[in-house]
Amino acid sequence: MTAPAVPASLAEVLAFRHPGVIRRYCRDHSASPAEAEEVFQEMLKWLYLGSRCPADNEATAGCVMTPEIMKLDWMWHAFLLFTADYAAFCDRYFGSFLHHVPKDEADEPASLEAVREQLERQYALVYDVLGEQTLLVWYDECRYAAAA
Repeated sequence: MTAPAVPASLAEVLAFRHPGVIRRYCRDHSASPAEAEEVFQEMLKWLYLGSRCPADNEATAGCVMTPEIMKLDWMWHAFLLFTADYAAFCDRYFGSFLHHVPKDEADEPASLEAVREQLERQYALVYDVLGEQTLLVWYDECRYAAAA
């Protein structure tokens, strides 16, 4: 796999559709098709963001799933089940496979200060790459949090 000559724009990524993923998410999470479509679009934003914050970059320290956006992770899991389609999507839009790396307790920051710093970097990246509205919907409104 080689990186695209010009990385895909956010608009190009958001134009991607996969009805099978939507159906799978609806089935697994008792979601309506409209809700699943919305979560799919937000998950595409997450993947776009993830393609711009590699985990090996000390400046960004990778992007981490938080409880406020857990439905995006659920949708990502649904997409990953369509392995060949997911791999082709990543190759086409990002030039490489975006791995889903589960959170491991051993990877947890050592202190509350480290957690705060990591989240501040992530919030800044979301704001810079996806805009203020996405930041507010994801982390202030918590629209994509897992139902209690």
